[in-house]
Amino acid sequence: MLRIYIHEDQPVTSFVLEGKLVGPWVKEVERNWEIISARYSHKTMLVDLAHVTFIDLDGQALLRRMRRKGVKLLSHGVLIDAMVAKIEAEEIPELV
Repeated sequence: MLRIYIHEDQPVTSFVLEGKLVGPWVKEVERNWEIISARYSHKTMLVDLAHVTFIDLDGQALLRRMRRKGVKLLSHGVLIDAMVAKIEAEEIPELV
């Protein structure tokens, strides 16, 4: 189960997720993100993962797509911090 709270009335649009970002919940987050990002394309977006306990491969792929579009990821906890660090590290081009 995943709870999704969307705060649109602040300078930063934030998605606060609680639970597991897995299976059908990934599509639900993606659907909401697409709607909100179309409505508020000028605002910074944040996904708060502080209360997420697990993210499956589809969820990680969604977070990668969101990050590439400029969404900021906030995490807490060893597992989720490691996933977010890996996603953010993928954005840094390798030095040759």
